[in-house]
Formats: sequence, structure tokens, C-alpha cells
Amino acid sequence: MKKIIRYIQILLFSTVIFLGTGCESNFLDINKDPNNPTIVPLRQLLPYAQLNITNSLGMGPSGLSEPLSSFSHQIVVRDNWNSYFIVGDDFPIQQAWDNLYAGAFTDLRQIINLGTEQEAWQFVGIAQILKAYAASAMVDVWGDIPYTNATLGAENPYPEFDKGQEIYPKLFALLDEGIANLAKTSSLSTGTSDLFFSGNVDRWRKLAKTLKLKLYNQIQLTSLYDDAAVKALIAEGDLMSAASNDFELRYGSTTAPENRHPSFIQEYVQGPQYNISPYFYQIMQGKSTLNPILFGIEDPRIPYYFFNQLTPDQDAQNPVSYRDGAFLSIWFASLNIDPNEGFDQDQSQTMLGLYPVGGKYDDGEGGVVNQSSGLQGAGYQRLFTYANSLYVRAELALTKNTGEDAEELFEQAITESFKEVNQIADLAGAPTLSTTEISSYASKVLALYTAANTEKKLELILTEKWIANFGFGLEAYNDIRRTGYPKPFDPNTDNNPFTVLNRSFILSLPYSVTDLQINPNAPAPRNIATDKVFWDVD
Repeated sequence: MKKIIRYIQILLFSTVIFLGTGCESNFLDINKDPNNPTIVPLRQLLPYAQLNITNSLGMGPSGLSEPLSSFSHQIVVRDNWNSYFIVGDDFPIQQAWDNLYAGAFTDLRQIINLGTEQEAWQFVGIAQILKAYAASAMVDVWGDIPYTNATLGAENPYPEFDKGQEIYPKLFALLDEGIANLAKTSSLSTGTSDLFFSGNVDRWRKLAKTLKLKLYNQIQLTSLYDDAAVKALIAEGDLMSAASNDFELRYGSTTAPENRHPSFIQEYVQGPQYNISPYFYQIMQGKSTLNPILFGIEDPRIPYYFFNQLTPDQDAQNPVSYRDGAFLSIWFASLNIDPNEGFDQDQSQTMLGLYPVGGKYDDGEGGVVNQSSGLQGAGYQRLFTYANSLYVRAELALTKNTGEDAEELFEQAITESFKEVNQIADLAGAPTLSTTEISSYASKVLALYTAANTEKKLELILTEKWIANFGFGLEAYNDIRRTGYPKPFDPNTDNNPFTVLNRSFILSLPYSVTDLQINPNAPAPRNIATDKVFWDVD
């Protein structure tokens, strides 16, 4: 079963451990301060590292997926992100950078060092896999980052920035090291301190090998792509193979300790912070003329993704920017242009739903939401799921002729994406999507796929992947820069006078201002409109 994250409980557990160790026979050793231990147990370091990675990359106020979901047109926010603009002192940039380096990477380094000394190979292997995953995500959005000499503390307080193309080969090697260490006899099991797989070595090994495939797909247009290695991974068959392998964390619903999904808190507790992109909504409705890729195919996941506080015949609080029946939102690139964009619609606008934040399933009855709605925040941060792995394999089969059947993998990916929705619907006691609904949708998309040329096939794969990754903008942001798909919304060609854009799509994120200010080895600030990461090849 998926673990419920318990922020405060981890702290309480730590306190119990420290109090317990203070009762040994050497308690009169005045040279040791039991309240300030110099070594933290591995079982306390690991969940903190995992939580820092998840919250830094996922959806929430301190996560990169919040602005990236805006740039990839899943959500719209009343912020400069609404016009492809972000700066190095924006909260998600500062928090993600700091929490990954000062938090996750520091803890993972400690786990690897201590685990090696203690021959706790299970911890070492997991830490290496986590480090490779998180570092790859940072390279994907920032390009060059501190890596080789990062988190050395006083030994090197101002680490140099490594080139992204030099880091990626080290990540493949690190994943291999992690796989090898998982195969060793470990002196200590992670148990439930591993918030992802409870120390299930088979799942971690399969994830590591699948992440290698993901990274090769990311660099498939560069000289680093290794065709033989990709085909060997596929031939070996030791990849993620079931939904139980999903690399994800499920939050809880309690407030004391607070362990709800960060975006649920944003939406349902503090008041609506996000708007659903009408562009995204119209594509799922099958009626988008701006991007007709799925025109005529209505997606049955809509009531799981979005909750409408209004009914179709109910008046909104204020004049609206965009409304379609019960659905109410604002457009990207409408900030300070649309006269109705800025009105308060906290009890009228459409909200993030049951999937992915543990909000409310839309039964068509409407109603103002609150913190008691739906699953009360017990949603998921999905970092890399089995469905995602199938989309990656389908793309590689299509573009790199890996020997697999791209259409078959694509169909499996769609089906698994729907199973993820049913998973949380079942937990909420909401109606689940029937086999007929799933197969009907998949068959319509596959009919388009069969009739399409290679380029259109790629667009269909990545558009479905984008829809499946609602709430995790990192994947779509990478795909858009790498391939051009899913096709981004263009406010200058939508015939809407209230959506105007003078900026181009962001090609990389700005560095944390704090790091640029204190690290003399930091590079010049990035130009987010022109500075590409190394795998972004025209």
C-alpha cells in the first residue's frame, strides 16, 4: 500500500529514538549531548530526503510543477507566470533549489556515506537512485548545476557548476551503482522509512532501470543517446511492469500533524489559487479548435480532474472571463488585459479535483468546496508512473525503432492512465470508470493514431502523456521543449483580444538569486528565453 506522509510523526519518531538511546549505561558520558546528535539514523534521513524531492518537484507552493504546469498550460495563475515570465527569487525557484541542495542532496550524501560504513546497502542503493532522479530533473530545467562538488559543506562551500551534458553520463553510472548495491546483502532494511516502496528491492531495481530508459529518451537527439543500451534494457525486460511500481507518494488527510497534499491546502483550505486552463479543458472536451488533435473525443476523466462549484444554470459571483456551462476559469496571457480576469471567483471557479490533489469528484451537483471536501487532501504526487514508462517506450519505439510495438504500448499507456484515476476514485468512494468507457476512449484515440503519419503519431503520444500527467508539469515542460508537443497554447493566434503575449516560451528556469549572490563560482544569470539545456536540439 502507498504510504501516508506524516511530517510531524517523523519528528515524533525521531524524538522517541533519541530518548530511547539516552537510557543506556553510558548516560553519564558528559562529552556527548543527546539533544544534538552528530549522526542521524538512516531511517530518519531517508523519509526527509524523499519528501524534499517530492515537494520540490511536485505540485505545491514550493514545487517546480506549479509554474511548470502553468507554462505547459494545465493551469492558469494570476501571476507573471501567466505570460511566460519567472525570476530567480520567485518562491518555487528559491524553495526547490534550497530544499534539493540543503535538504535532499545533503541527506542523500549522508545516507550513502553512513550506509557504506554500516554496509546498509539497501539504503545506499535507494539513495543513489533518488539522487540520480532528482539531479536529472534539475539538469532538465536548469541545465548546468553544481553536482560533482555539491553538498561538501566547509570542504567546498562554493561548488562549481558542472555542464549538463557532463552530468548525464554520471547519472547513468550512479543508477548502475544503485542497482548493484541493491543486490548486496544489507545490514539494515529501510522498512516503512522508505515512503515509496517500503524497501521493496525489486521495485527499486525496476524503477532504476526504467529511469535509465527515461533519461535516454530525454537525450535521444544528442550524441549521448546509446541505441544499444536502450535495446538491451528493453530486451532484459526488467522494467516497471505494473501500477504497483508507480513512483509516487500519497498524502494523508490529517491536520495535526499536517500531512495533506500541498495543492489541496492551496485550493481547499486557503482558498482557490489555481485556475484550470481553458485550453487544457477544451482539448479534454474534444472541442478545441486551437488544438484539434483530439477533436470529437470527450475524455471521461473530466469529472475526476476538475470540480465545478457552479451548476450550469447558476450565476457566478462576478463577471466572468471564460465560462462553459458549469466550468469557469481565466485564460493564459490575460493578466491585466481581460477586464473580467481579476474578479474574485472563489466560490464560482472550477477547482483542481479528486485527481491529483485529493479534492472532490464532480457529481454535477456543484457546491462551494472546503477542507472537508472529497478525500480531504489525501491525493498523490506522481513523479514517474508505470503509465509514464509506457508513454516513454511508445515514443522510443516510434522514433528509434527499438523493436517494440509503439501502437500497442500507446494503448497500454492510455489504459494504465485511466487505472490511476480509478485508483483514487475507489479510495474516495466515487464512481470508477468502466472497462467500456476506457476501451471506447482508447479505441477512438488509436483510430486517429493508426491513420496518422509519424509526426502526428508522436503528437498524439505526448498529448495523452500531458493529459495523464495533470498536476505534474515537469514532464510536459520537458516534452514541449524537446519535441514541440503537446502543442503549447498561442494567445496571439486565438482570436481573443484579451490574450496578448510578447514573450516566447521559457527554455530554461532562472537560477536561484540567493545562489547567484553568494556563490562566486556561479555562472551569469540565465536568459530564460534563449538559454537552452543541452538536450534541447533544434
